[in-house]
Amino acid sequence: SASPSASPSASPSASPFAGRARTGAGARGLPPPDLPLYIGKSTRLRSRVLSHFAADHTSDRELSLSQQVRHIEWIETAGEIGALLEEARLVKRLQPTHNRQLRRNRELCTWRLATDIVGDWRLELVHAVDLDFGRRDDLYGFFRTRREATNRLRALARDHALCPPLLGLEKHPQGARCFDFQLKRCRGACHGGESPQAHALRLIEALHALKVEHWNWPGPIGLREGEALHVIDGWRWLGTATDEAALADLLEAGRPAFDLDIYKILVKAVKRLAVVNL
Repeated sequence: SASPSASPSASPSASPFAGRARTGAGARGLPPPDLPLYIGKSTRLRSRVLSHFAADHTSDRELSLSQQVRHIEWIETAGEIGALLEEARLVKRLQPTHNRQLRRNRELCTWRLATDIVGDWRLELVHAVDLDFGRRDDLYGFFRTRREATNRLRALARDHALCPPLLGLEKHPQGARCFDFQLKRCRGACHGGESPQAHALRLIEALHALKVEHWNWPGPIGLREGEALHVIDGWRWLGTATDEAALADLLEAGRPAFDLDIYKILVKAVKRLAVVNL
């Protein structure tokens, strides 16, 4: 997981906006008068926009896009990370007809490993609207629906010989042998053939690859990109500042809702950009 030492850091007492040069990355939109068609990012906007029209004779999607375009707008950003963040924000806000992957998701959920009783750890499905995903260290996997989360857990149970009833995937009489045990896909934790502690440890091992990155800073930080500072807190992007006044406004404005696409961008960004403790 990322930590403050994973990237170069700057002193929070120094002004973070001195002597920085702009770059040419940006996010672009292809909107008709009333409805945006498409939003994307590129480090070479002109060639990227023209590519939509150059390919229109081989792709039905590109042909449809080029025939509907009436107006093109662009936003200059400090670099690639800024363009990715701006693209994700605009797609969620404007819902362009040709953008699919970055649409809003209101059912985002994850598995939380409850450790209230030592050696008797249970999984519970929690949603982003009910829990602060950005400041937890006991979450595993992000899923867009309950069904997706359940299917992933079933696959883990099958691959690691975990007991489905103990994972909450099936209702089963306490102390009885589960169906998976009869198929030799469970080691017997359901009826005492395996201790709860041993089953819990194997569950943690199975979940390891899904563990959500923990936020390792006590408060908000800035990510330096060119002359700009991307302000983030708990894997949430508060905005981008280019001067002290804008930075103060962002820090006072509060945090937006947790967003999975923003999280994915920031998890990579903290390992690439200089970190400024705020």
